Amino acid sequence: MLTTIGLVVLAGLTVYFFGLLVEVLLVIFAAVLLAVAITGVRCIIHDRTPLSERWSLVATYLLIVVLMAGAGAVIWPQLSEQIPKFIEKVPEAFEQLSEMAGRMPWVEGAIESVGDTDGGSGGNNNGDSGFNIPSHLLGVFSTTLGTITNLSLIVLIAIYFTLSPKAYVQNLLILVPRAQRKRAEEVMQAQTKSLRFWLLGRLVSMVFVGVLAGIGLMLLGVPMAFTLGLIAGVATFIPYIGPILGAIPALMVALLQGPMFVLYVAILYLVVETAESSLIAPLANKKAVHIAPAYTVIIQLAGGVIAGIPGVIVATPLAVVVAVTIQLLYVEDVLGEDVEILGS
Repeated sequence: MLTTIGLVVLAGLTVYFFGLLVEVLLVIFAAVLLAVAITGVRCIIHDRTPLSERWSLVATYLLIVVLMAGAGAVIWPQLSEQIPKFIEKVPEAFEQLSEMAGRMPWVEGAIESVGDTDGGSGGNNNGDSGFNIPSHLLGVFSTTLGTITNLSLIVLIAIYFTLSPKAYVQNLLILVPRAQRKRAEEVMQAQTKSLRFWLLGRLVSMVFVGVLAGIGLMLLGVPMAFTLGLIAGVATFIPYIGPILGAIPALMVALLQGPMFVLYVAILYLVVETAESSLIAPLANKKAVHIAPAYTVIIQLAGGVIAGIPGVIVATPLAVVVAVTIQLLYVEDVLGEDVEILGS
């Protein structure tokens, strides 16, 4: 009975501290993901050149710095010109949407019902809208500062991981009983390989969607085509849900050009995503990792419920790690079934 009580208490404490540390755990996992990508490039350089592992890592970081500097020199002038315009057009797009909603009573009624979820007060007790500009700006500032801080921590932790990955792996293996350490090391190697192939597949899809969306928007005459294409490419990192989110800014900007532009942009994004899912994804998935769409969306929804937007972003690669672990430790070792490991 004491053992049962102890296990229940331990489970409760684990759930409690997991809720408190979920943001920290997501930062750590994102750092691991970045470190896996960096060490993957280092392995390619090490295998194809006479450089040692240490100098291969130095060459990897130099390559990253050169690529970032080159990309910044090409991208930054256009971003610095187009982002302020995009920020200016967002309120105009919302105003246009409000006017359209005003012409459709059922939409306006739905918006009002959402606004009345505070008990019908319609804001604060003074009868105004309850929207406080200084507090809103403070919230945006704190969110931006928190995002920058988390990104800095992710990069810093990833750098430490790449400097001595074997030491961190050995520290984890010490926690495993001696008889199972070899199998645990095999599982970690399989997880790393699967994450690298998953990242490779996402990178190919991101470049494809970003380039085609940018070119298509430019041909349609939509303003800020470069920035909107970049947003679409970055959003593609999140499978299935990301492309929908990436299309929203383009549709909002197209709304200012006219209803027909919205239709053209919607068709463009539909064609691009169809091409990506039917042409690029199958080619990438020959080597990359693929999880069924329904499972992926369910996992992303669960990640969003647990940790919000960061949970949605890392949900799929985290699912890859869990899937590989289940395949090796349960399906193979417990059930004795032969299964094709993700990324094998």
